[in-house]
Amino acid sequence: MASVRYVKRCSALCLCIVIICLSALTMKTTRKNFERVAKYRSNPDRGLVASVQLRTTAAKREPAKPNEYIVTREKIMTNITREKTIQIFLPGIRPDEMKITASLTRLKRYNQTRSLPLIDSCAIVGNGGVLLASSCGDVIDKANLVLRMNLAPAGGEYARDVGSKTNLTTINGEQSRAMSACAKVEYINMSVDSLPDNCRNLLKLMRRLNNSVIWCVKGFTLFKYIRKGLEFYKNYHGLKTSLAFSPVSPVGTAGKWMTVKHATTGAALYLAATTFCRRITLFGFYPRYVDPTNRTLRYHYYDDTPKNYSTSPHSFNMEFDVWQSLQDDGYLQVINDCAGRWDKHDYRSQLDT
Repeated sequence: MASVRYVKRCSALCLCIVIICLSALTMKTTRKNFERVAKYRSNPDRGLVASVQLRTTAAKREPAKPNEYIVTREKIMTNITREKTIQIFLPGIRPDEMKITASLTRLKRYNQTRSLPLIDSCAIVGNGGVLLASSCGDVIDKANLVLRMNLAPAGGEYARDVGSKTNLTTINGEQSRAMSACAKVEYINMSVDSLPDNCRNLLKLMRRLNNSVIWCVKGFTLFKYIRKGLEFYKNYHGLKTSLAFSPVSPVGTAGKWMTVKHATTGAALYLAATTFCRRITLFGFYPRYVDPTNRTLRYHYYDDTPKNYSTSPHSFNMEFDVWQSLQDDGYLQVINDCAGRWDKHDYRSQLDT
């Protein structure tokens, strides 16, 4: 009987020793994992889905300040590369034959598109009314690549302030659907002035942008509308506009980067441009109702629409703080005045080198 009790006590003691050893091993592993995670979270040089992060301390996260944003091209390119950012259809590919896919392997097999090479200087031109009387046209046109938004007009009466050069322009949902809706056989023999207003305005914009590239940055949903409209304009109006799309939409990535629900097209273009531009300059990005000279600003430089940020889903002020922060860190330049009215820097030759 005594021997049985002795065996039970020994077994219980051994079990306790095993449990203690396993607990110690688990605690050690947990501590190492915790230290690894803590190091990862506090390391400002780690790779990120977004290109910008806030600096943190080991003790606590400080309130976000604009000048604490950090960006590197390498961090962005680990998640959104030139090939994933933009694919431009080669000359000779008919719109009705164009194939789109998010798979780079399939794109190579289709052999219909190309990505952009690394470019020295890029100008991203916003549509802000602040560009009126800015005299920035010559500065914009000096850039190796000029990107515009939503088929915004350039040249002609706008040349002095926004330039004449357009290499790439985005297109929004309303314009995409209009391209498809205006591609009607009954419009073929109609004069431009006889067309419905939306079709007439769209055709005028398309003619201004002849020989440029229309870039569908908002996923694949709108592509079918743009492709149909482009086929019509090529066949019946002689336009030579090319088409591009994004295998990975920079709009969604920009939303994660900015931590906003609705990132602007400007934010998406900047994020995309970091993959193929060495130097980036933003023009027309200014979320104020008046400029420093107390001049009331339009929403767009090309129409009389008044500004109303209260009804916009975009976070213009927050984005502008980011642009200022990145400019302070030397990653981009924001230019809204080249005439010396309120911005005293000399921008005349900065893109000429």
